[in-house]
Amino acid sequence: MNPPFPPLTLGDIFEKTFSLIGKTFFRNLCIAVLILLFPIILMAIATDDFYTSLADMKDTIHQVQSEPGLDMIVSILSTLSFFLLATFVFALGVLFAEIAISIVVSQEIFSYPITFWDALSELFNLKWLYGIGQAVLKYSIFIGGILIIGIILAIFAALSKMLMGIMVVLCLLALIPVIVYIGLKWYFSLTAIAVDDLTVIESLRASWYLVEGYWWRTFGILLLLSILTQFAISIVSLPITFGSMWDVYKEYFTMLGKTGGNINPEMLKNLEKSFGPGIAIGSGISALLSLLVTPVYMVVLYYDLRARENTGTTIQQNPADIQDASQEPIDLGQF
Repeated sequence: MNPPFPPLTLGDIFEKTFSLIGKTFFRNLCIAVLILLFPIILMAIATDDFYTSLADMKDTIHQVQSEPGLDMIVSILSTLSFFLLATFVFALGVLFAEIAISIVVSQEIFSYPITFWDALSELFNLKWLYGIGQAVLKYSIFIGGILIIGIILAIFAALSKMLMGIMVVLCLLALIPVIVYIGLKWYFSLTAIAVDDLTVIESLRASWYLVEGYWWRTFGILLLLSILTQFAISIVSLPITFGSMWDVYKEYFTMLGKTGGNINPEMLKNLEKSFGPGIAIGSGISALLSLLVTPVYMVVLYYDLRARENTGTTIQQNPADIQDASQEPIDLGQF
């Protein structure tokens, strides 16, 4: 049984997060690289093909002064399908890596270190499937709700355009807060699967239950941590992204200097074809860096919320009372 985990202050959350990042860094890096290496390469190839097809299409339209033919449209759709497939594989890779890293962190937080191989073994013991399931269920509910609203707006549009305009504004004003509220209530569902080995429905129910009563606090902490994380990631990833596209930038500015801004369309097309790999590499590096930080503070916040719900207290109460209450076993059946 894990030792008691009391509720944390904001300072405790930062301290524990930074400590866990250091303790799990190399294991988490191995997990992220092993899982995302192939998706990043696939994404680079797909993005390169996509930008090349777009450049060829624009060049054809410019030269022929007509709409693209059927062959060109089929080629674009084929390239777009490959790009969407690569994006889907990349998203799955990020999801799988987040589960495995959360497993490592959830053990390390109680000083029970496990290897990254053990974490990967747990990942592929149904947790990957539950992870996909909770994502599909969440997005299906959101998309279904948006479709229902779209149908309602279409009915109002048939009655009156002015009435539709009013309804669109009202729906946007109401829909955005609802999406943010529900999204945060379900934000820890993937962490629940990784940490507590819950099923799809159980994880959504557990996340909803844990955030209950602490929505604004959780929102504020997540917003602060996300801003700090993205700022740090941009400092590291921007030079790498810029370096991967240095030849493209160098050639572009050289052409600007030689032509006085009148760049040859053919040369510009060749440059556009070189954008894809650099963009994909930059996105991959950003995802890798994010995986070294985001799952860590997600697990810390998850345990903090669990401690608060089980003690039924806030951090200002008597520490002795908190410790005694936190020793009670966690009943996941209440989720």
